[in-house]
Amino acid sequence: MEKINEKAEKLSERWRSLDRLYEEYAKAAGLNYASLFVLETICENQDSCTQKTICELTYYPKQSVNLIIKSFLENNYIELKEMPSDRRNKYIYLTEKGKQYAREIVYPLWHAHEQVITRMGQAQYEEFLRMMALYEETYREQIENIVHTELKNRGNEDE
Repeated sequence: MEKINEKAEKLSERWRSLDRLYEEYAKAAGLNYASLFVLETICENQDSCTQKTICELTYYPKQSVNLIIKSFLENNYIELKEMPSDRRNKYIYLTEKGKQYAREIVYPLWHAHEQVITRMGQAQYEEFLRMMALYEETYREQIENIVHTELKNRGNEDE
């Protein structure tokens, strides 16, 4: 029987492999991983995208998102429009140039994802998502338990 740590390593290898593929795609497109992820997020949330939305969906810090947004603004890929309800916050919209850029960069990535789903079959894909959600939920519970008990207790021992 495999050791737990070997099983975790197998999952980690697969995850890193997917990350490397995404990074390679981003690099070939002239972007970095984070910029591609932000561009995708803008495309997915075209009618209600703000920097806060991007931070929440990507888990990137506000400073990182802000730098990427500035870069997209400089390249005229996006425009910012004040929110009527809160003038401090702005909606992020793709410009015509940005829409064309997204069609060239993001859409092929989405098409590849659709091809993966087609190859897997809808039932297997949905099972994969269900299993990933279960893994994530269980892992979150375990990490929260460690953080709230073991790590807290370890911090108290140092006093």
